[in-house]
Amino acid sequence: MTRSLSTTQPVRPGVVQQGISLLAYNTFRFHYQAEYFALAETLESLKELLAWANHQQLEVTIIGGGSNLLISADIRGLVIINQLSGIKSRELGNNRVSLTVAAGENWHHVVEHAVNQGWFGIENLALIPGTTGAAPVQNIGAYGVEVKDAIARVQVIDRISGDVYWVLAVDCGFAYRDSHFKGKWKDKYCITSVEFSLKKRSDFVLSYGGLANQITGDLSLLNVFRAVCKIRSEKLPDPNELANSGSFFKNPIVDPAKHDELKAAFPNLVSFPFGDDYKLAAGWLIDQAGWKGKKYQGVGVYEKQALVLVNYSEESAQALLALEAKIKASVFERYGVELEREPVQLPLLTTNPIDHGESIS
Repeated sequence: MTRSLSTTQPVRPGVVQQGISLLAYNTFRFHYQAEYFALAETLESLKELLAWANHQQLEVTIIGGGSNLLISADIRGLVIINQLSGIKSRELGNNRVSLTVAAGENWHHVVEHAVNQGWFGIENLALIPGTTGAAPVQNIGAYGVEVKDAIARVQVIDRISGDVYWVLAVDCGFAYRDSHFKGKWKDKYCITSVEFSLKKRSDFVLSYGGLANQITGDLSLLNVFRAVCKIRSEKLPDPNELANSGSFFKNPIVDPAKHDELKAAFPNLVSFPFGDDYKLAAGWLIDQAGWKGKKYQGVGVYEKQALVLVNYSEESAQALLALEAKIKASVFERYGVELEREPVQLPLLTTNPIDHGESIS
């Protein structure tokens, strides 16, 4: 454990800038500004930035790849871009290996690295945009696998004291697209590293989303990885080419009674068992409600996957928030199901976006 942040008055770090645009740091490419801004490339620089912000009584916002983020206004205080880097591994025995990854490492590159080493457990999570430090926050998941299934522990820094320590995965409050890092710990800790426990022998999960049918050639780790990449590339837009944050809505969870009601009314309903309940395919609900491919001002619903909202030309989030509200109201009116957003909104707005009645095309 490291020592607490110094109580002496810290000098403003030289890396801190003022009035910096965040357009390049969010994949929706909205053009909002940070009051103060800095890149943190080492643990020591991160501690120094936190110490300065604490002394100045500034709010601190930490961003990774900005791919699960909806910035909707200028951000007060200090915005830190987490660029901590480094990957190391060690043998655990029993055909398992520990992979420890710094929070700023690109997530897809980590998956690719594991696959190239012949380590199983995260191959279904290929091509999910963002950094490794963001993966536990959202408990990212795809094709029947959630990242919590492979996490052993998470290293954090206390934003106030500067103490750095490990939190076991079992204590992180992981749930469907959720964790304590997204909830009660979001203003307490910053993730600095993640340790994964991966397998050295095959243990594929292929039953979800038709993944098994997309594998060409022998059933191998590399071919499963390639199949996931192919499916995602065909269905989801590259944020570097079309601004988006990936899946915009969570798949709703309903109880058996509600599921039976919906199945009776909509026989083609797409759903999956989820414990004692059922998970509905949000993309199907939105598509059937008529939203796939629709455009609203300079934003819209992606033509190949209704779960994805895209930004064609807007510099602000107002149109996207209005479109989100329209989609949620439409789905609730048709199915009686509430949709919930996946991306984290910064800063959290307490008022609804103004709807000027512009047409949907």
